[in-house]
Order: sequence, then C-alpha cells, then structure tokens
Amino acid sequence: MTTWRNGLLKESLLTIPMEGAWEEVQNRVEAKLQETKNSQLGRSSQITIHLGDRSVQVEPLEAFIHYLRSVHGLLTVAIVATDTATQEAARRLTLNAYTMQPGTSTVSSVGEAVSGNNALYIPKTVRSGQRVVHQGNLVIGADVNAGAEVVATGDIVVFGTLRGIAHAGSEGDTNARIVAGNMRPQQIRIADKMARSPEDSSNSRERFTEVARVESGEIVVVPF
Repeated sequence: MTTWRNGLLKESLLTIPMEGAWEEVQNRVEAKLQETKNSQLGRSSQITIHLGDRSVQVEPLEAFIHYLRSVHGLLTVAIVATDTATQEAARRLTLNAYTMQPGTSTVSSVGEAVSGNNALYIPKTVRSGQRVVHQGNLVIGADVNAGAEVVATGDIVVFGTLRGIAHAGSEGDTNARIVAGNMRPQQIRIADKMARSPEDSSNSRERFTEVARVESGEIVVVPF
C-alpha cells in the first residue's frame, strides 16, 4: 500500500499483483494488509485500487471491495484498470475508473500537447477514464467528457463542454478559476472547496461561457 496526493488530499493506492489467480492474489493482498494493519493508514481510509490489465467482473470486484471495507475499514473510491471489462465493472459499482495511475499525466493519450510559460494546452477532448494533472494553468481546446478528470495548480480553461471533474488550484490556490464554454461538470473543485453541477444543468439550458471561482468561502458560477 502506498500513498498518492489527490490535490490537497492524501489517499492510499492498493496495487494488485498482475500474476496469479484472483483467489491467490487476494490472499497475498490480505497478508500485506495485515502487515500494515497498525500503520498510519488507520481505519476509514479512502483508497484507489490499481488492477492494471487484470480482468475482473462485477461480482468478485464487489465482494473484494466489501471485504476491504468490512475487515480493514478501507473505502474504495476509484479503480485504475486498462481492461475494458474491469472499467465497466467499476462504473457499475459507481466508482471512478481511470486508465492511468492517479497523479500521472495522460498527455500522451489525449494527443499532442503544447506547454509554455508553465501553461499546458491540450487541443483534443479528454475522454472518459483519462486524468490530466499539471503544475500551472491548464487549457483544454475541446471537451472534458463525463468520467474524465482535469487537475491543475492554476486555472483550468475548457473551450468546449466540461462534463467531467475539474480541480483548479489543487495545491491550495483559492484565487484559481475554472472557465468553460459549456459548464456541465460532474464536480468542480477549487483548492479545498467543492461543488457539484446544479440540478438545472440539462442540455436545454442556454449555452454561454461561465467561470467558477471562490467568493466568501464558497464556489460560485457566473457568466464570464
């Protein structure tokens, strides 16, 4: 079990061995968890499970997640997997499903990127399961699909529709902003503040550029 930083939050990453049958792997994981039982993780820790290219169906994955929570107090919030069946199983269990380990950039998988003056420009759509992390301002020249996540220490600008998760000011900058041509996010975060998409965020809403920023300790979304 290792830790990774998700913005301001420290979460645990449980990497599942790639070799061996599923039952054997669970026994190996149990042995490791027993070793760290009295470590700094404690109970009620949030974890991400890294399954790599292993294919796991809904039932065994659900049983494993239940075991982690009931026996070790570990709450699974996301899955990292390249196997499409595993990704689908995770989504059916209402978990975030990533194709790369959290904390790494997906620039190579979303097309050519241009970085200058500590700003990163990605000209293509960030698709479901992709996660982009950047130190500085982040500009997406197309859409951020549902199930995708973009994280920046500075501002985030999305030329198209923001349907996924966006976290600006990820290292604590409450002056950071999120700007989108069509603001329909699953969740937006600025520093340690969080907001979800409003209930009237249907496709029937008039589309115009909006900006999310922190005012009086809360995130507000206003016309840009």
